[in-house]
Formats: sequence, structure tokens, C-alpha cells
Amino acid sequence: MDLVPDLDLSTTTPDPPKSRRELYIDAFRGVMALVMVQGHLCDSLLAPAVRAEPWYLFQHIFHGSTAPGFLFASGFVAGLPRAPLSFRASLRRARRLLFVLGVGYFLHLPWFSLWKTINEASARQREILFSCDALQVIAVTQLFVILLQRTVGRRWTLAAAAVALAVVAAAPGVWASDLAAHFPEPLAPYLDKSTGSRFPVFPYAAFVLAGTLAGATLGRAEPRVRRRRALAAGLGLLGTGAVLAFLLEGWVDYWGPSPAYVLVRLGGLLLLLLFLEDAARASRPGVRALALLGHETLFVYVLHLYILFGGIVVRSPVVALHGRLGVDGALVALLLLLPVLLGAAWLWRTAKRRAPHVTQLVLVFLATWFLYEFLTRPW
Repeated sequence: MDLVPDLDLSTTTPDPPKSRRELYIDAFRGVMALVMVQGHLCDSLLAPAVRAEPWYLFQHIFHGSTAPGFLFASGFVAGLPRAPLSFRASLRRARRLLFVLGVGYFLHLPWFSLWKTINEASARQREILFSCDALQVIAVTQLFVILLQRTVGRRWTLAAAAVALAVVAAAPGVWASDLAAHFPEPLAPYLDKSTGSRFPVFPYAAFVLAGTLAGATLGRAEPRVRRRRALAAGLGLLGTGAVLAFLLEGWVDYWGPSPAYVLVRLGGLLLLLLFLEDAARASRPGVRALALLGHETLFVYVLHLYILFGGIVVRSPVVALHGRLGVDGALVALLLLLPVLLGAAWLWRTAKRRAPHVTQLVLVFLATWFLYEFLTRPW
């Protein structure tokens, strides 16, 4: 998912040593990427009548794990390097996280002009622009983790666990309090979904924090120890979440800010991580293709959104098919899209490995060109 050398959606830090960068981690992220692409494609291309069918509504239950999985995976790799990092390494990671944050807002821009955006954007367009999406919550939460590591040093895992629990516990109250209405327009979307954000900090930052803790505690462990701990934690979280879901029924929306939702998803993600580690160790077919998608998830994330929806730089012809396809047509579109994403991810990874400085210069040039055009275009 790297857009710059060693930058991935989950961390934005240099790749850990190869002994730590194991195949199952990228395969896990690849599964999340694959399900994300399938979900976005079906949501956008299937006709409304198809999306109203019971089977399609049922599959949304499984798609609900896609975003938490991305957030969890983003933290997992971030937790692998031993912390606290040096000041220089912390600055390097923070710089890359700010790049991810900038990409998140770039995808929401209504116009390719700062002045037109300021003067002409409607209330709905501003709502979309400032909304807290996956990249925003990943970047902001990991920037907070860097600050935590610099502040409390080696005890950062305990502090991060306390913050994660606080975020989960506070989420129902934050959503019910209308607190976002008292914050400035750019900040309010980080609190809850009232402004249209899909992944506000409450409770979704908890998935990033939990992933970071898992990377620091499980990712460094010997495989048998990791398996035992992850299995116990996964089953424990599932059980606790199920009990909480029963206790909170009628009080907190399970599919909203419920702590039960967070715990059940985290438990399921840990068990999926174990399954993919076994698949990677057994060299199951398809694992390396998933790992390629997982290693280049940020690249795949941006590319598939532009293919399906276009943006302020390029218009997509696929938009003409939105809401018009049946199941067969959507399946064909998915089968055509996946080789494109895999091929593009392979080319980008190959280019970075063979000419890392050239790819960095290309990105710097593109970023500079975009900023110049965005800041100077009057309309």
C-alpha cells in the first residue's frame, strides 16, 4: 500500500526488518483490500433493486469488518518497531502520516481550485471535504501514538490501552451528546457521524490503537506464543462483546458506537489474522497475491476509488455504469478490475525497489504540481 518507499496505509514508517515483516501481515491487509474493492464496486454499480435484496443486506454484515480491519492492520505494523523511536525517526513517521492525511482530504476535494472550493462549495460539499474517513482516522490516531511514545516512553502500550478503552467507553455518550455541534466545521466530523463522517475517532480510533498494541505484543512474539495469545484474546473479545451486546440491547445501537461492536470485530480480526498466518506458512495459493495488495494498500485504495468514481484530476467512464448493473455484470467488472489493481501494485512496488530515489522524485514533482495548480487556479 505504499505510495512512497516504505509508506503503507497502516504505518507510514520504514518497513520493519524482514524477520518482522512477515507475509501473513500483508496477506491480512490484502484480504481487507479485496473485500473493500468488492464492496465499493457493488455499492456503486449494482442497480438499486439488487441492493435491496435480502442476500445483499446480509453480506453487509461481513463488509462491516473491512474498515475496522484496515484500521487494525494500520496499527499492527506501526506497533512492530520497538518504541520509543528516535526523534529523527519520529519526525520521519510524522511527515509520512501527514502525507496520508493530505491524501485523505485530497480524495474529498470538490474542485481543483482552492478559491473555488472556498467560495463555491455547498454545505454538502464542505461536509464531504471535512468528513473523517479511513485515512484521516489512521493518520490522526498514529500521530497521537507518536506523541504518546515521546511522552511516556516504554510505558506507551499501557497508556495506549487506557486511551483505547476510554474511546470505546465514551463513544455512546459522545454520539448522544451532540458535542460535535459545538466544534468548528473542520473538527466536528472527528467526533461522531452526525456530520456525515464514516469513521470518526469515536469509536474507530480504538481499532488503530488496538492494532498498534497487537503489533507491539503479538507481532514480536514467537509464532507459537503469538498463536496462543491471539487465540485467547480473540475468543475473549468475542465472548465479552457478545455479553455486552446483550446487556446494551435497547440502550446503544450495536451498529453505531456500541462497545460490543468494537470488541466483537476485534476478536474476529485476531482470529482471521491467525488463519492467514497458517495459510501463509502453508504457502496456500493466492496468499502472495493478497500480500501484494496488502503491501501496496494505499496505492490500491486511491487507484480503485479513481477508477470507480473519478476525482478532481481525472473523470472516470465507469461512473456512467453506476446503479445500472446486475449481479453478473458486477461480477465481470470485479474480475476485470482485480488484474488491473494487481498489475499496477506490482509495477509500483517494482519501480520503488529498483529506483527508489526516482519514485520519490516523481511523487515530489506530482505533489508540487498539484499544490501549485490547486493554489493558483482562480476557478
